[in-house]
Amino acid sequence: MPEEKRQQGVRLRKYIDVVVEDRLSSMLFRGAIADISETGMRLIADQYLPKGTKYTFTMKSPPNLSLRGEVRWLKDFERDTYQVGVLFVDVSEEDQKRLANFLDMERRRLTTPG
Repeated sequence: MPEEKRQQGVRLRKYIDVVVEDRLSSMLFRGAIADISETGMRLIADQYLPKGTKYTFTMKSPPNLSLRGEVRWLKDFERDTYQVGVLFVDVSEEDQKRLANFLDMERRRLTTPG
């Protein structure tokens, strides 16, 4: 049985600019969400984010949420950038609903003909 318990969910490919904040060091930097689901996201960043570290991710366009997430994996991407797998943690019920509604609207928009 695999050690990592990845939750299944349909991931939406949606590029969303994000500001990443490390509350412990007061460090801020930008990244881009490459795909997102109700439980997590894949982020493209030019910073090395250690596995197991928690950050606050603030989306600069819809759904305009600020969510806590834990880095689950990190892979080299291209030219000094990384792909980062993030699991959302400590998400309020209201934010969970807003994210679910956003994902549902985007999926319907993408599957509606013409």
